[in-house]
Amino acid sequence: MHATEEAISRLPKVDLHLHLDGAIRTQTILELGQKNNLSLPADDVEQLAEHVQVQPSCRSLTDFLACFEFFYPVLQYPESVERIAYELCEDLSQQGIIYAETRFAPVLLLDEGATQRDMVEAALRGLSRGCEEFDLPVRLILCAYRGTPAEKSLELVKLADEYQDQGIAGLDFAGDESRYETSEHKEALALAHECNLPLTVHAGEAGSVDNIREAVDLGADRIGHGVRLIDDPQLLQTVVEKQIPLELCLTSNLQTQAVSSIEEHPFPEFYRQGVKVTLNTDDPKISNTDLDFEYNLAARSFGFSIDQLKEISINGIDAAFVDDSMKNKLLAKVD
Repeated sequence: MHATEEAISRLPKVDLHLHLDGAIRTQTILELGQKNNLSLPADDVEQLAEHVQVQPSCRSLTDFLACFEFFYPVLQYPESVERIAYELCEDLSQQGIIYAETRFAPVLLLDEGATQRDMVEAALRGLSRGCEEFDLPVRLILCAYRGTPAEKSLELVKLADEYQDQGIAGLDFAGDESRYETSEHKEALALAHECNLPLTVHAGEAGSVDNIREAVDLGADRIGHGVRLIDDPQLLQTVVEKQIPLELCLTSNLQTQAVSSIEEHPFPEFYRQGVKVTLNTDDPKISNTDLDFEYNLAARSFGFSIDQLKEISINGIDAAFVDDSMKNKLLAKVD
């Protein structure tokens, strides 16, 4: 069956790779900046959007991340994090999404004296209110960050374990994969495995396929992005055999130049070879996208039918960091 926009809109979908800070509304940035007397590059929403959303001139991950520099100061307060977590639930509830996992790195938000615990608890409060009000399950993934002290990652894993039954879905390793190895945080990784915390790792986006190999060797349950997997057929087959899902984000990959064009994106080849691919938004407000747009982009660019897109949605449910009972409830909505 042809994947029309209407059919895609009706298809229940899940978003597994969704950065909380990248989902902040431009209006919210403006209001939080004014509330906290912070300097922003513009004082109205339209002009501010030109600074905090990716522009056509974006040519690298560095350019992409520059958008965050303008508004990160507004996120240094727990009440800001709580608000954007709540608003994310509202936004997702309007998009036909049946489940989502959002993630953030508390260690990046501590300039105003808050602790990682303060930020984690704030995000969980916002998600709890939003999930209840909008009747949508959204779980939180905590990001340890390459290039930051290893003891901060260890502290974060302990927090993730403490709040596993209060909305924490798992752990992510993010940050500059071209400069720092995930294995530098071996103690935190070992504790995560000991605590049975599901693990996803950003790898093979700005860095080489070697980073994906490292993530697989470290026991990653999912790979964030992973576009460079196409460079190593043998590792690709290992990923297929181990059924390690890829969290792919088409628009983001184009904007960061992880791929030079949609025609060169390895997504359809991954699908053809049996990789468990999922479609996600990454930083929806920064990229000015949503999950319907990503599914429509896959349909237009790769010729996927609605049945194939349904299969990709089911991949997302199967890859979600939830128990079998929750997966069965989500699968029933797709079927």
